[in-house]
Amino acid sequence: MSSSQKLEEVEEDDRSGDEAFEEASKRMKEAFDILNRQSKKTRREMEAFDNAAKKLKRVHFQKTLRLNVGGFDTKLGEDGCYFIDRDGTHFRYILNYLRTGKLVIPDDQVICKELLYETEFFQIQGIITELKAKPFTNSVILSSYQRKTLIEWLKDTLTSASHDDVLLYRASRDGWNASNFHSCCDNEGPTVAEIKSGNYIFGGYTEEQWESPGTGIYKSAPASFLFSLVNPYGLPPTKIPLLDGREGNAIYCQNLVGPVFGGGNAHDLYISNTPHYYSNSANLKHAYRCPEDQNASSFFVGSQNFAVNKMEVFGFEK
Repeated sequence: MSSSQKLEEVEEDDRSGDEAFEEASKRMKEAFDILNRQSKKTRREMEAFDNAAKKLKRVHFQKTLRLNVGGFDTKLGEDGCYFIDRDGTHFRYILNYLRTGKLVIPDDQVICKELLYETEFFQIQGIITELKAKPFTNSVILSSYQRKTLIEWLKDTLTSASHDDVLLYRASRDGWNASNFHSCCDNEGPTVAEIKSGNYIFGGYTEEQWESPGTGIYKSAPASFLFSLVNPYGLPPTKIPLLDGREGNAIYCQNLVGPVFGGGNAHDLYISNTPHYYSNSANLKHAYRCPEDQNASSFFVGSQNFAVNKMEVFGFEK
């Protein structure tokens, strides 16, 4: 064997050794990441138990307390402590989760809500995360990132934004006319309207209820805002608040139009009786604050008038 062939074999062995070392390093890093995540999860659960223990230590009875729960009297124990009985309907889910790390979610929505309250008392974050509703999950318009953005904006104004939401209206399912919108959304409390026109996504939130009077009325809703999630100018998601002093014109209700936000000489966001045609408009300057250095009439879709491709309205508990 020539010296050059021996040199090639040595170099090949070196390369194989380097590749094996890199692969081993990669596997070790993956194992470390898994252990790190599990360690953090365990630490959170331990903190949750510590919090629960501290809460229970603060429960102090000055004298014997007699309660009757399901026909049984609670009695003071020989060691001077009380045994606090938890409802087995809920606590068995907690025990199973602590034993297996997996939560079997009950079908009964009432039990789900009660179980959430129970786990919030004990601060078991894993179960809380599983049980808390994820708003806008049923949306056919929003991406996961866009849903999270809206939820963050709603946290400032709607305490139940992390809990229950209801898909009140979807134009493709319930009908495109204003009467369809009102039959689904009137008197349903706080709502978020999501609109898609072409590739652009925008809409509005109001804490006031929609109505459908024959003669149009403005309603005051200081927490209302418009938003743009995808716009023609490549700007990031934008929350558009009311102008100071224009809270009284936050939304406009009338039986022949869909969701309408703002007003003065015209409306900031106007959805017509037939929104799937080119009959809607936007002009951000009457009641809502147009983003700085942007065109008020083209910010949402690139022009003042537009047709709606998709529209949804979600309702929230007030």
